[in-house]
Amino acid sequence: MKKRLFSFLLLGFLSINAFGQVQFLVEGGVSYTTMTIKGSEYRFGGRIAGGLDMPLGDYLTFQPMLELAMKGHKETNTGVSTNPIYAEIPLKISLAIPLESEMDWRINAGPYVGYGFAGKYKIEQDEKEESYDLFGSDGRFNNLDVGLAAGTKFIFMPFYITIDAEWGLLNLNKEAEQRSLKNVAYSAGFGFIF
Repeated sequence: MKKRLFSFLLLGFLSINAFGQVQFLVEGGVSYTTMTIKGSEYRFGGRIAGGLDMPLGDYLTFQPMLELAMKGHKETNTGVSTNPIYAEIPLKISLAIPLESEMDWRINAGPYVGYGFAGKYKIEQDEKEESYDLFGSDGRFNNLDVGLAAGTKFIFMPFYITIDAEWGLLNLNKEAEQRSLKNVAYSAGFGFIF
């Protein structure tokens, strides 16, 4: 996994000259996340990201990003809560709709791959709390998360506002026969393009 990630990033940076006017993106914001299980409530998290905006033509760009995302959920009926942290690589194609010379509206979509590396699984019952690692050999979740991402950006150079959504496609629960757990995340943020 690490070799593939390094190879992808290296190819991305080496191919900068192959594209016209490549720009860099830096963004951060808040997220509102849950999991696909009955009784799951949303909880707030955050995200920071950096990436490239590589033109593919007059109105299309490719946006590979490297993102740190805090996700999670809470189940009030069972007292279970999670707070996983993922390193994610969204690979989006962006359609640009020019508004004025320094303003664009973008519609983005594409897959993402995430690797969970930190977080806790907590159970609160009868005023007692038990806590377990989410990831690793003794963890409750699989490290790999793959899904679809979509969103929109309103760019007013050199700033932009972004609204995004992610839907996980893989069951994160290591004990898959018990129940299916997939990430769902909505986020809003502010960024710089240069």
